[in-house]
Amino acid sequence: MPIYDYKCSQCGRFDKMQKISEEPLTECPVCGSPVQRLISKNVGIVLKGPGFYKTDSGSAAKAKARMINQERQKDNEALLDGDVGGYVDQAESTTNKIAGS
Repeated sequence: MPIYDYKCSQCGRFDKMQKISEEPLTECPVCGSPVQRLISKNVGIVLKGPGFYKTDSGSAAKAKARMINQERQKDNEALLDGDVGGYVDQAESTTNKIAGS
């Protein structure tokens, strides 16, 4: 159940645990003066289930991207060595690995 903050014109601020379906208070439970429901700044929301944390999603995609980058680095090394035949072989190998994953 949520806790709502109220402000009484006589008693000051207080909070009250109420069901969401309950009507807001109109008078103070202590002195009977009119009250105003306040908008809370600190809301304690608990997110449960998959997909709410950074670590829940994308880890497989990041691993695949890392693997592709490592293979492309091998392609670039072969090209920088001036070995065009080796570059072609390495590039084909990388393409096959990417297609297979």
